[in-house]
Amino acid sequence: MEESNILTSLLEKAGNYHPLYGGGLATHLPMVLVALNRLNAPDSKLIRTFDEGINGLESLGSLEKVIAVDSIGQALGNTKSFESYLTYFKSELETYGVEVVLKKALPVLIPGIAASAFHALIRLAYAIEVNNQSEIAIALAYWSAEYQSFELSGEAKDESLEGILTRLSPLGEDYEFSPGIIVNRMSEIGILLKRNECTIQPRSIDLSSLRSFALKSFYLRDDFTLLHTVTGCHAFSIVMPYLENKEAALRELWKAILVAYLSTGLSYEDKAIEIPAGSRDFSPIIERALVSDDSHVIKLVYTCFCEYQKWNNPLYYLVAQRAVRG
Repeated sequence: MEESNILTSLLEKAGNYHPLYGGGLATHLPMVLVALNRLNAPDSKLIRTFDEGINGLESLGSLEKVIAVDSIGQALGNTKSFESYLTYFKSELETYGVEVVLKKALPVLIPGIAASAFHALIRLAYAIEVNNQSEIAIALAYWSAEYQSFELSGEAKDESLEGILTRLSPLGEDYEFSPGIIVNRMSEIGILLKRNECTIQPRSIDLSSLRSFALKSFYLRDDFTLLHTVTGCHAFSIVMPYLENKEAALRELWKAILVAYLSTGLSYEDKAIEIPAGSRDFSPIIERALVSDDSHVIKLVYTCFCEYQKWNNPLYYLVAQRAVRG
């Protein structure tokens, strides 16, 4: 599907604003514009979403005098380096093109896949979907500046994802978090897991297992942080073709999902889910999403619709249905 003229115009305008606002919160505006477009929202909805979405955002100045970083790894995790990274990636993309730049950048960035609570990954995936080079540059710069890695053991055990979380969930339940947002809580859990030298990796790993795990966990707990692991898995599937070492990337994704779950402080129990019989028509769900002003609802419905079409997992339908019912 090609970008509409209005989407292209609005994404260009949205790119004039910093990805973060309000003390580290991520703007969802570009991503929700793409999701709305993909869900066949009228142009009027996109325009109104843009007009309302720019409130409170920080305008970017001219990049004319900004000095680019010398390499992708130069200032990872330095939030003040966003403009320098943006200058770098704009030049790289113009010179080498999207595929070459992604294959060069992603191996460096993947260990920091949790950047901005998965939002950098998601923004990049949506930019790739609509083949918008400007948005790809912004997303890569955003990921670089907000890079968040967890230096945890790579040792693997013959244990399921569910078994690992069952073993480790008491750490999150018993931990007293400092005030902060998702990325702060994830950082604290990462430090705790490292200090305790926890083994977190399963012997074998694949995207299907991670996707199903994240979806089921979110369905059972309906937690705001866990929502991002579901949309994050969808985003990862879009980025995955550009990754050479897919297993290593999957292990980084699992690491981030595990840390995200523990950062909620929730207990974990792998319960069986009874799927109710009935129609699974997404049309009324999409209709309700298109009149919503909640960016998380719109993006979640879009994710669930895409993933349900691919995998036919009824939990995607149930999660999307729950989202529009509020």
